[in-house]
Amino acid sequence: MHSTYVLYNIVPIAFLFLLVCIFIDVLLDFFRKEEKSAKKRVMLYSFIFYVICLVQIKTGGFTLPQNPADKGRGFISTNDWFGIFDTMHFNISIFSYSALFYNFILFVPFGMFLILLFNLKSHKKAISIVVLSCLVIHVAHLLLGWSGFIMSHFGNMDIFCLIVNVLGGVFGVFLVKYAINYIHAYQLNNQAKNVENT
Repeated sequence: MHSTYVLYNIVPIAFLFLLVCIFIDVLLDFFRKEEKSAKKRVMLYSFIFYVICLVQIKTGGFTLPQNPADKGRGFISTNDWFGIFDTMHFNISIFSYSALFYNFILFVPFGMFLILLFNLKSHKKAISIVVLSCLVIHVAHLLLGWSGFIMSHFGNMDIFCLIVNVLGGVFGVFLVKYAINYIHAYQLNNQAKNVENT
């Protein structure tokens, strides 16, 4: 008996699960001695949602077999299952400058979150985490594609995407570092001016 494969968008389900976790976390504040920092909490949940979207974009969705004889579910059209993340994934799957730019931008927030959320002081440590994370994502993508859980193929585009993903993450790291140094220098100048005025 033949089976057809349906591509599932994980973002809606994962987002609902994340909302439940947020609700439980806020509820637990009533029993904690110290409340969590609102800034850290917002940043953490933003990072988790970003990772959920990143997984969906990089994989294009997970495929599961469906028995075509099962009439209970009815006909499933492409438009019903392909969300915006799937559309973006397949539209950039060919080699183009826009695809490379998109893959660059995709990992800029990753580098930014590393510095802001995990407060990494060392550039080398942050860059090595970016490189390792990109390698893990691409290896997992290949393994999932080989096992049939996602639609995947390996080619030159995957190598270019890996390099561009790393560059995007590294750019995010240096962008935040530069912004922090600039803000710190601006605050020191203001303090010096206030001391001179008094």
